[in-house]
Amino acid sequence: MSLMRRALARNPERRFSGPQTGAGDPWSVPSNASLAPLTAAGVPVTEDTAMQLLAVAACVRILSTTVAGLPFDAVRMRGELRETMEPPPGIVSDPFGGASDTSMPTRRAGFTQMMVSLLLRGNAYAAITARDGLLRPTRLRVLHPDRVQCRFDDAGRRTYKISRKPVDSADMVHLMGMGMPESPTGMSVISYARQSIGLGLAAEEFGSRFYGQGAHLSGVISLDGDLDKERARQLKESFSASHSGLQNSHAVGVLSGGAKWTPISVTPEDAQFLGTRAAQNIDIAMLFGLPPHMLGQVDRTTSWGTGIEQQSLGFLRYTLASWIGTFEDGWSAMLPKPQTARFNVDALLRTDTAGRYAVYSMARNAALMTPDEIRALENLAPLPDGKGADPFAPLNSAHTDAPQGDAGAQTPKSAAESGQEK
Repeated sequence: MSLMRRALARNPERRFSGPQTGAGDPWSVPSNASLAPLTAAGVPVTEDTAMQLLAVAACVRILSTTVAGLPFDAVRMRGELRETMEPPPGIVSDPFGGASDTSMPTRRAGFTQMMVSLLLRGNAYAAITARDGLLRPTRLRVLHPDRVQCRFDDAGRRTYKISRKPVDSADMVHLMGMGMPESPTGMSVISYARQSIGLGLAAEEFGSRFYGQGAHLSGVISLDGDLDKERARQLKESFSASHSGLQNSHAVGVLSGGAKWTPISVTPEDAQFLGTRAAQNIDIAMLFGLPPHMLGQVDRTTSWGTGIEQQSLGFLRYTLASWIGTFEDGWSAMLPKPQTARFNVDALLRTDTAGRYAVYSMARNAALMTPDEIRALENLAPLPDGKGADPFAPLNSAHTDAPQGDAGAQTPKSAAESGQEK
């Protein structure tokens, strides 16, 4: 019997089932950290069980879908000017092959999977599966972190193994979250915040049992005489079968033989689990860097500013910027210099209609944007005949390339000249 199976046999309460552990198979290989000890709250916490906590699942969903949904471009730096490449390289527009093959993940799906790995495990891995004639990467395959082993060699370079088989480090894309010095991999926030997440899971389980079957003694059945253990057990099971559970709520109870039912009121300590759950939501939001209102805590204030625009700017600056930079650095390393990969975050900063139009007007007056560029941001077609491509066209007169009229046409007379002729 292997060491892992011996550990499972001696500690059956530590064997979990989940998406990566083979639910229903007692001999399936568990994912990393699945044999972690119980937390002080009495529940185990892994990346699988942590996602069962609603606050953790919400944070992972919001961050992963937000980053994956941003436009992703390749840009070329020309001095201080930045030029967007059209069309972008395949490693930027379709890194996982989903745009041309429906059996492959799309860019959005692949980025979402890598963000989930980063948030839960601190590392995201992808293998380069195809290159062009110049040996530039053109296709990637996202890998589960459990399949990848990363170490430093004697020269301080990272070495990788996929399913225990060595692979060339040049064929790996490794994105890291926070990491300790001299550590080849990032830190898993789930491991370091295990106690806080365990408290949230325990509070949810307490609430479920509270409403399902009672997490405390709801009452006591008392009799004048003495009962042996067998008769007491039968009385308890009979009464519980008829009166416990949600389906039997508000039912009428009947006791015989001189038995009396004495209800026990809910103590304030038992009622505080709702407050505990609310506090845990705030802690989880703080762990992932989300403002409380994104998790439904609308009774909490934030110091990120007033209004959706200011809060979105704070969310971008203090939370998304680091994750966006991680992806940009990883993809820029696969592009030929001086090309770099950039996310377009303008969609996150869109304000209300009046605010957007005010900004467009200032940019137009300063010749920073052309009418066609403004119309493109509003999903409108460009003006005909290229009239919207001139950033210096006056706003209160004819267009600079408008026809000037026939040379022999009579110039309109002023009102003073018309009066003199009369």
